[in-house]
Amino acid sequence: MTSEKSEPNQKIRFIIQAGGRGSRLRHHTWNKPKCLVSVKGKPILYHLFDRFPDAEFTVIGDYLFDILESYLKINPPAPTVKIVKASSKGTASGIADAFAEIPDDAPVFLAWADLILTDDVVPDQTDRPTVFVTDAFTCRWVRDEHGMLVEKPGTHDGVMGLFFFPAGVRPFEMPNEGEFVRWLSAFSDQLNYQTMNAAEELGDFARIEGINQDQAVARFFNSVKVDGDRVVKRVIDPAYADVHENEVAWYTQARALGFTRIPTIHSTEPLTMTRIKGKHAFEMHDLSDRERGAVVFDHIESLASLHDRQTAEADVEAVKSVYIDKTIARIEQVRSIIPGIEQPSFTINGMKCKNYAHPSQADVIPGLLDQLIPDSFHPIHGDPTFSNTLVDQWLRCWFIDPRGSFGTPGIMGDRYYDFAKLYYSAVGHYDAFNRKKFKLYIDSETVEVLMNDPPYANVAKEVFNEYFGAELGRIELLHALIWLSLTGYVKDDVDSMIGSFYLGMYWMQIGLSR
Repeated sequence: MTSEKSEPNQKIRFIIQAGGRGSRLRHHTWNKPKCLVSVKGKPILYHLFDRFPDAEFTVIGDYLFDILESYLKINPPAPTVKIVKASSKGTASGIADAFAEIPDDAPVFLAWADLILTDDVVPDQTDRPTVFVTDAFTCRWVRDEHGMLVEKPGTHDGVMGLFFFPAGVRPFEMPNEGEFVRWLSAFSDQLNYQTMNAAEELGDFARIEGINQDQAVARFFNSVKVDGDRVVKRVIDPAYADVHENEVAWYTQARALGFTRIPTIHSTEPLTMTRIKGKHAFEMHDLSDRERGAVVFDHIESLASLHDRQTAEADVEAVKSVYIDKTIARIEQVRSIIPGIEQPSFTINGMKCKNYAHPSQADVIPGLLDQLIPDSFHPIHGDPTFSNTLVDQWLRCWFIDPRGSFGTPGIMGDRYYDFAKLYYSAVGHYDAFNRKKFKLYIDSETVEVLMNDPPYANVAKEVFNEYFGAELGRIELLHALIWLSLTGYVKDDVDSMIGSFYLGMYWMQIGLSR
C-alpha cells in the first residue's frame, strides 16, 4: 500500500463494484444486473446513493451494462454518478482504473453492490486502509484469530465488502482482474480492521424473496403497527406525505357520506384505526369457486354502494389526465429500457399483440378518451385491489389504503376506475405481480410474463360479465391502461417496468378486440 500524507480537501469518493451477474439471484437478474434488483422500494444500488448523498460515485458495471446505463438516466440518483465498464473479469476488474480517476487527496470508499448499510459509517482515524468486518451475515472471507484474511466462510469478522482508503492512501500495484480480497489478503498485516454490524448482504435468492414478501405488508414509505385491536399508520418518508394526507382525508369524507365498510378512525395524528379482522382475498386459499364469486360480487356491490352516495359533473380534464396523459407520459419515461419497444408488434404470453406505443399506433390511446368519459363523477376508493381490502369470516369486504384522488385530490372520480382496479386484481393478478411473484422472459421474438394462475380469474370474469354486460368493454380498456400506467410508477424495478408494459399491451389487444 502507498501512503502520502495530505490534508483531505475533497469530498468523499465512492467506488461500487457492480459488474457481477448475480446468478444466485436466479430470475431476478435475467434482465438486469444485480445492483438494480429492487429491495425495500428501491434498487440495491440506490440504498448506497442515499446513505452517502454528498459523495461522488463511480459505478463499475459489466453484465447488462446498457440496462444499468439506461436505468440511471431514467431514474437519476441524487449524488453525482459516473459509470465505467469493466475491461476484464473478477471483483478487482475496473477498481484500479476507477482509482486512477480520483485525486490522491480524496478519501475513498469501495463497496460491493449487494450491500445495504443500515447506519452511518464513520471510519477509524488511521493512515491504513480499513477493511470493514461484520458478524451480521455469513461471508466467504474472514479475518482469522491471527489477524489474517483467509478464504473460509464464517459469521464472525467476515469481510463484508466495504473498504475505506483515507486521503493519500491508495492500493499498491493492484491488478485489474481476479479477486480483490484474495489480492488484498497478501497485505493483511498492513490493514486496519473495523467492525460494522449495521448492514445487510443481499446476494442470495431466499433473502430477496423474503424481503419482497415482507415489503408487501406495508408500502416502503409507511410504518404500520398493530396494537391490540388498533392499527397505527405513519408516513416515514416525507416525500410521500401528500399520499398519507389524501388517505386521511378520504376516510373522513367516506365516513361523512355514511359509508361503513371502512375501519373506524380514532385519531389522525397518527392515523389510528380499528383493526379489521380479516384476510386479503388472495390469502384465502381454501375457498370454493362459489365463495370466490361471492367475494368478488361483494367487492362490486360495496363499491357501488359508495358510488351511489353522491353525484357530480364529470371532470373531463381529470379523466384525460388520468387515463391518457399519464399513461403516455409514463411509457415515455421508461421507453429507453423496454426491449422491443421499437417493434410494431410482438408475441406476449402466446398472443400476437400490436405495439400501441409504436409511432404507427400513436392515435390509438388518445382516441380512447371519448368512450371512457363517464356521465358523472361519484365518490370512489381509487385503488380497491385485493391488497387494499380485507375479507372477514362472512366474506364481506372492508376497504383500506384508499388513494384519495383522481387527477386532483378529493373523493370524487370515475366509478369505472374502481371497478377496473378490482378487475386488475381479480383477473389481471396484480397482487402477485406487486409482490414480484413473476418471472420475465424476453427474447428477440417473444415476451413471457410468467405467474401462477390467478385463482379468482374465471369466476371474476363471469361475475363482471353478468354485472356489467356491455360496460365490461370499458372496464377492460381501463384495465389495460392501468397496466401501461404502472410502467412509469414502478421505477424501482426494471422487471416490473418491462412486465407491466407488456401486460398492458396484452390486455389492450384483448380490450380492443372485443
